[in-house]
Amino acid sequence: PDYKTWSAYQNSGGTLSRADWRRANVNKFVKRIYDEIKIQKNDVKFGISPFGIWKPGYPSGIKGSSQYDELYADAKLWLNQGWVDYFTPQLYWPIDSAGQSFPLLLQWWNDENIKGRHLWPGLNTVAVKSSNPVSEIAREIDVTRQIVKNNTGQVHWSIAGITKSKAMQDELKLNVYKDKALIPETKWLSSKNLPELDVTWTKQQGHFLLNWNKQSEALSYVLYLKYGNTWQTEILAPELLSKKVSSESNGKKLSTFVIRSLNRLGKLNDYKAVVVN
Repeated sequence: PDYKTWSAYQNSGGTLSRADWRRANVNKFVKRIYDEIKIQKNDVKFGISPFGIWKPGYPSGIKGSSQYDELYADAKLWLNQGWVDYFTPQLYWPIDSAGQSFPLLLQWWNDENIKGRHLWPGLNTVAVKSSNPVSEIAREIDVTRQIVKNNTGQVHWSIAGITKSKAMQDELKLNVYKDKALIPETKWLSSKNLPELDVTWTKQQGHFLLNWNKQSEALSYVLYLKYGNTWQTEILAPELLSKKVSSESNGKKLSTFVIRSLNRLGKLNDYKAVVVN
């Protein structure tokens, strides 16, 4: 219901078509949200989850509704311009869908991500049209990792697809998400560098006790342990300020450890390796 404002725009000399005028208003709105969030608090990430198809035929063979023409949403422009920190197109179709191919659409959006923002596709975890939804979602995660090679991730819609399915929980927890992962660094936003941690250690019977100071702005801590020539990595909760670690692993003695903190934008602090004996 925009007739009055559209008429006012025309009467003031506006030359855009009604469709272009609508898209221009939405574009202005999106950019303003992004810019004003950064003015208030630079480490707050802003993202959008648009309909998964920009226009039919993009890429070739894609069919369906056009968010550009029907919703007046030029989501491709927002991604091209970098007006988001993360972008989550709703790719709610299965991999083998003829007119809405998950991998083809994801590859197209990835190619449009010229500013290198976080591209985390939305998966229809609650109701994907497949005879085996658990297997389908696992395959889509694998496809995402192949196409979006750096800083990959996914967004599951909705949480009920996980909480109400024991099979989905097991697949995600025991297989595709079995290892903890750091939040990818948001490199295009400036952030406060966290200082080196003040680390102490004591050698005890069969293990070492590591301690470090609290950093209130740390999102998490990362512990690296070197046994022989092999490094092990563990992501620790921000409230944890000490850790008991074994002095041996697979017959190899602990020789070096590193503890680093992670800030809100995923940047690890500087560090010094600690050699133990």
